[in-house]
Amino acid sequence: MVSPVDALAVLGGVLSLPYIYRFSSFIWLYFLRPSNVHHYLHGPAPYALVTGATDGIGKGTAAELFARGFNLVLHGRNEAKMLAVIAELRAQAGRPEGDGDIRYFLADAAKPGHDFEKMIAPFKDLNITLVLHNVGGSNGVQPERLDERPEAYIHTLVHWNALFPLLLTRVLLPHLRRSATHGPVLVQFVGSLAGDVSPPRLPIYAASKRFLEGLVRGLDNDEQFFDKPTGVRFTYLAVGPVNSASMPQTPSLMTPTSAAFGKAVVERTGCGRRRVAPYWFHAVSQMFVEALGQSTVDGFTAQEMKGLIDTYAKQQ
Repeated sequence: MVSPVDALAVLGGVLSLPYIYRFSSFIWLYFLRPSNVHHYLHGPAPYALVTGATDGIGKGTAAELFARGFNLVLHGRNEAKMLAVIAELRAQAGRPEGDGDIRYFLADAAKPGHDFEKMIAPFKDLNITLVLHNVGGSNGVQPERLDERPEAYIHTLVHWNALFPLLLTRVLLPHLRRSATHGPVLVQFVGSLAGDVSPPRLPIYAASKRFLEGLVRGLDNDEQFFDKPTGVRFTYLAVGPVNSASMPQTPSLMTPTSAAFGKAVVERTGCGRRRVAPYWFHAVSQMFVEALGQSTVDGFTAQEMKGLIDTYAKQQ
């Protein structure tokens, strides 16, 4: 006969299995697993396309990809800034002179009316194996409520964060499927942990990032399960605070530099997860958010937002 103590021990062991699995998966993903990014270096002259590439996460990831052998197609708004970034990437990469191609296109992602077919026409014959949709943002943090903001503000955030990457993906897909005939292709969307907690004063930004997560699941299912798998996969990147020129914060364990975060993105590329936090401390933050419960998280987030609003106001 099993004693109550033994029964409780067995029950405790069974209940702890999900936590043991999650902890071991965390250690494997962030500290032991080798990078798979080289799997996307296939076919003739592989390219990575990066939007929002002249600053922050986009620039940091582009630099890491170029250093690892990818050719690049970069997106930005300002040509002078783009040319300066390209020169900087070439100088930093350590690749032989003339090795590696960097092309670019210009578009204001916050505005409607783009001809996306025309936009990608110069690149339609390239072997694009990686796409990073980094473009987007919150346009700062201000104290106004939704009804105190102009309608144009809402249109700007929705186009910037959601519609531009959606419509660009639409025209890229036939070309990505062609690249996938000789190796894997991955499209990654930069999301935000704000999409999980919906901070006060940032509902449109949070909702637009949440939209991307739903889009990733739908597109990934389309390419994997509806008919024969095409070889094109999609991943949502859950991103916490990152120091950048557009959103300067003091670098710390919780807030990596854009270069450090770009390296984390590349390290996690091809990990097989549909949603992943590229930086390990952001993954820890995500676990705490899930454990604390909605009301506790909402109260804490409101206090953090008040501090961020004050800090942002002082920087203007």
